[in-house]
Amino acid sequence: MMGIVTPRPEHEIAYQDLNKLISKHADKISALELFAIACNMLGKLAALQDQRTVNQKILIDILLTNFEIGNQQAVKSLLDAKGGNA
Repeated sequence: MMGIVTPRPEHEIAYQDLNKLISKHADKISALELFAIACNMLGKLAALQDQRTVNQKILIDILLTNFEIGNQQAVKSLLDAKGGNA
């Protein structure tokens, strides 16, 4: 596995920009449809990688690691907003 990259401020800025863009469509597209669109985009981004240095295993490792981290962050955010406990 590639390991976890320490987030940089640029990562959070890019994430917030993507959130703003997605929120513009939230009233017209379901959460599941947004998930499908994001998956499609990931597939396209995977195809743009340098195939000489990035293989499918590396991409899957990155995907699984960040999927889990993102899921944990979202659950924590929801619990914190509702004052809940895990």
